[in-house]
Amino acid sequence: MYDFDLVTLDGQLLVVGTPDRDCLACTWDPGADRWMTYELDAPDEDYRYTELTSLCAAVVDGRIVIGGGGDHQGFAMWDLTTGRVRLSAQEGGTASAVRADFGGYSRFVVGGSSFMDVELWDPSLAEPDDEGNEGDEDKPEQPSPFDSLVSIRLACNSRTSSAAAAGLLDDHPVVVAGHPSGGVVIWDVEGKPLAEFDRLDRLDDSDSSDRFPDATLTDFALAAVDGRTQVVAAGRQRLLVGDPRSGEWGEELTVPGGEIVCLDAGTVHGVPVAVTGAEDGTICVWDLAERRLLGRPFQKYDAEVFGLRLAELHGRPVVISSAKCSSVDVWEIPS
Repeated sequence: MYDFDLVTLDGQLLVVGTPDRDCLACTWDPGADRWMTYELDAPDEDYRYTELTSLCAAVVDGRIVIGGGGDHQGFAMWDLTTGRVRLSAQEGGTASAVRADFGGYSRFVVGGSSFMDVELWDPSLAEPDDEGNEGDEDKPEQPSPFDSLVSIRLACNSRTSSAAAAGLLDDHPVVVAGHPSGGVVIWDVEGKPLAEFDRLDRLDDSDSSDRFPDATLTDFALAAVDGRTQVVAAGRQRLLVGDPRSGEWGEELTVPGGEIVCLDAGTVHGVPVAVTGAEDGTICVWDLAERRLLGRPFQKYDAEVFGLRLAELHGRPVVISSAKCSSVDVWEIPS
């Protein structure tokens, strides 16, 4: 599975993912171990395939709406059950996609593969159905999803959903990601920069320095640490927690295994936790308050971790993960 997101529908946790097949999406109910597949309409008549290597999902009016794309496909949204395209924005490619919950509403946060902006799309909107409005002049004009589109000058330097983080900071909706200049910046959802973090020292490794000349942080999350929302950031084998009010990073943690390629963070039993996935298949769970590794790393995979999420299943905190050439797995979080 290339990428996945989590939704709760009718009280059930569902994994919504994109397998290695065109015009197809799937769901997995981990509680009942039940899979379902869904065929998707092509977002453009000129393309006879649907490239979904990045995917996000939300529940809108009791129905699952998915969004995503790939290197050669711009962002699109579908009604999962019918497979019908709700929106098609074909310009450029899609490098990453994640749902962000801002208290009373959600947005799809999308990073492009051929442009430097992060875009916020409203999953509840759809392009007007022109055919359905013909001859019905009294019907009110449907809102265009493009009217509510927000573009923020941030860059996604990884190809996973953690390439950008979004959530609430002091009850204010924000987005965190890399900046084209090489730093890490927090923006509000109206496109105004709020804070910038101190840059990290240039790495001695020439290969990594060529790839990320000023900053080595590529994946981000938000978590409440010591009662305050903090930015959790990862890159190569670094894991850091930063204070958005001061713009300063704390002392870095060195992550075992290969280079970090995906990240998630949250609160488990009142403890701020981060989980990292690496290119060699290593998954680590971290106590951010005590700055320590929880238990031993998970080592089932021998290939790159494509995605991971913190979740609760049957009242127990778990990590759900997928990796290249492997299954979707549920891991119990160690104490």
